[in-house]
Amino acid sequence: MGFIEALGLIYQGVLAGVFIALSCSMLGVYLLMRRLSMLGAGISHSAFGGIALAFLFGLDPTVFTLIYTAFVSFFIQYLMERKNLPSDTILSLFFSFGTALAVIILSLTEGLSQSIYSYLFGSILVVSERELYLSFFIFLLSLLILRLKYDQLFLVLFNEEIAKLKGINSSLLNYLFVLLAGINIVLSIKVAGLLLSASFVALPSMTALLIAGSFLQTFLFSALFAVLSVILGIAISLSYNVPPSGAIVMLMVFFFLLAFAIGKVKASKRL
Repeated sequence: MGFIEALGLIYQGVLAGVFIALSCSMLGVYLLMRRLSMLGAGISHSAFGGIALAFLFGLDPTVFTLIYTAFVSFFIQYLMERKNLPSDTILSLFFSFGTALAVIILSLTEGLSQSIYSYLFGSILVVSERELYLSFFIFLLSLLILRLKYDQLFLVLFNEEIAKLKGINSSLLNYLFVLLAGINIVLSIKVAGLLLSASFVALPSMTALLIAGSFLQTFLFSALFAVLSVILGIAISLSYNVPPSGAIVMLMVFFFLLAFAIGKVKASKRL
């Protein structure tokens, strides 16, 4: 591979990573405030089963897993709305099922382990042009829906009963955002891998909540920390020859710890 081709792949990977980070971080705020921070882990490990099925039947892994995960996301939200089981129990169930399904398929089929390896740990520097366009489209869709539903979302998150009295269909809103979260988590697998993709949803929004002074600031700070982590993480990866996914998520952890420490220092000064 020539230098120009390699540079093009890195360029595509950085852009795709930024678009996915923006989408995941914004939707992560919604999930975190609904106390569903573990939804990312549940969906990502469910997607593991979808990826294994796609390879087993010779289907396009990205397209099939997006469709598969969309159905899983809807089913998870359906079960949570029934309230027969706690949310963490439902997420643990899908987490376990997806992982077990993938392990069984891998054990029965020779030659799939190496193909799935990149999905476990991510391969952001070999993002295809199609995946770049897809990540850009999902980012625009997520941003548009968030903008159109911002006021409704604010009310549902802070007082769902009042939202219902005002005629807001909170159930439809929840289905919509869980679906978007599922799609974004599948796309983030290419960047961070199955093992770390949930971090894209949880860590930036957790960090933003520590320092943001308003609902809007939470979204903005979450997006900022996510994008910084992707850009700096890829730079560190290229400079020190470490996996991009690990570098990106370690930076997300670093930003969280930094924000936590700054908050503690400010709190002690007030005393």
